[in-house]
Amino acid sequence: MEYRTGISTMKRTAHIDLPDGRRLDYIIRTSARSKSISIRLSVRNGMVVTAPLNIETQRITKVVADKQAWIIEKLKKFDSVRHFINENGHARPQSFSLPSVGESWQVEYQATRIKTVGARTDKVGRVIVYGAIENQELCHAALRRWLARRAKDALFQWLDNLAEDTGLQYGKLIIRNQKTRWGSCSASHLISLNCKLLFLPKELVRYVLIHELCHTVELNHSARFWSMVRQYEPKLDDLHGKIRDAWKQIPAWAHPFQISRDKGL
Repeated sequence: MEYRTGISTMKRTAHIDLPDGRRLDYIIRTSARSKSISIRLSVRNGMVVTAPLNIETQRITKVVADKQAWIIEKLKKFDSVRHFINENGHARPQSFSLPSVGESWQVEYQATRIKTVGARTDKVGRVIVYGAIENQELCHAALRRWLARRAKDALFQWLDNLAEDTGLQYGKLIIRNQKTRWGSCSASHLISLNCKLLFLPKELVRYVLIHELCHTVELNHSARFWSMVRQYEPKLDDLHGKIRDAWKQIPAWAHPFQISRDKGL
């Protein structure tokens, strides 16, 4: 049994047999904090089901069985990137490129006595990662923070220029490392952009920015919305198709690969 901040959790294992003959083992974790059964899938940790205390295993396995179609769909995504994760996911990157801003960066690692890890720009084209660099996960996290800062500098100006060119005005911009979205726009015209956009070609990033700016007028995906997007981006159809698979261009270290979660079951 594990103890965390005074609240006990218990782990056990189970499995589900999939239609293609695969057997998927998963962990069942019960916790006093849980109000409902939730399923989390990740490339690194596999499938973990969290449930309230004193819930019968039979009920949990039935919920998992009922979500079989959802599980299969998520596993298909994992299969598409698993080779990439296995080869590169746990390595500290020595270099990377940011096509959207035309930059290439070398990464150097410097061990220091501090127990944390940070990343800073040493000079144009070189990032220094320093601290407890033997911990690869901390190195990846430091590089993700650096990436968010670089995205803030680049995407703020880019969005401002497009807003001026199109006459589409937004309220505020925030930069996030989102797992499933390249961008979003709220009813108050707050635009959120994914820092991983920097890994995409310029034309795809411009399309995402135009897409979100158009949402400041049409907060939907109606025919009128797509007509507005096409007005500012004539290659809409081609770019919309490409952006669906663009996540495959993102290096493993740039996101934690907690790809999906189904909760509230």
